[in-house]
Amino acid sequence: MRAAGILLFASFLLAACAAPPVPRDYFYRIDVAPLAGDARPMAFDGIVSIAPFEADGLLRERPILFTSTASPQELRQHDYFYWNDAPTRLLQQSLAVYLQDSGLAETVVTPAMRIRPDFEVIGKIRRFERILGKNSQRVIAKIELAVLRPGDEGLILVKTYVVERQAKDDSVAAAVDALGQALSEIYGSFTADVSSLERAKSS
Repeated sequence: MRAAGILLFASFLLAACAAPPVPRDYFYRIDVAPLAGDARPMAFDGIVSIAPFEADGLLRERPILFTSTASPQELRQHDYFYWNDAPTRLLQQSLAVYLQDSGLAETVVTPAMRIRPDFEVIGKIRRFERILGKNSQRVIAKIELAVLRPGDEGLILVKTYVVERQAKDDSVAAAVDALGQALSEIYGSFTADVSSLERAKSS
């Protein structure tokens, strides 16, 4: 009986050693740099507040999303690959950093700072995912952005921006880089649109 117990214990040890290792989790931040050669005048002449973005369903969650050219209506979540925060907060912070670092806003705050702004920016994430295909690795970002003036509740701008980018390879890391580039293009177009409006000046 003792020998049988030792053999049974040894078999459990061998089975544990033979089991494949548990995959590790990967976490990604989004990096959005100002567009090269961006020398536009200040888009927000005053204090601008960036609210957390809105999103529906899976777009609010941290797993990185993907779809395929074969099943474009099927949205799926990657296992083991996550954003380091909810996309609604990631995009809020990335737009705030973009505006501040590029000099396109005089002062950038968030609602948590409880400072009365001259402008409010509200965003909604419509799409933010990989598109996997047999011979193509792309990403798409579809973001709705609106600018409000809190004092008179005036709507300065509301527009939906859509950008697709090719990823350099089929890795999740390459898709994350491409999504950052797509956001950079969207934010550049957004601030150009705001800059062209004379109403986007604090009174």
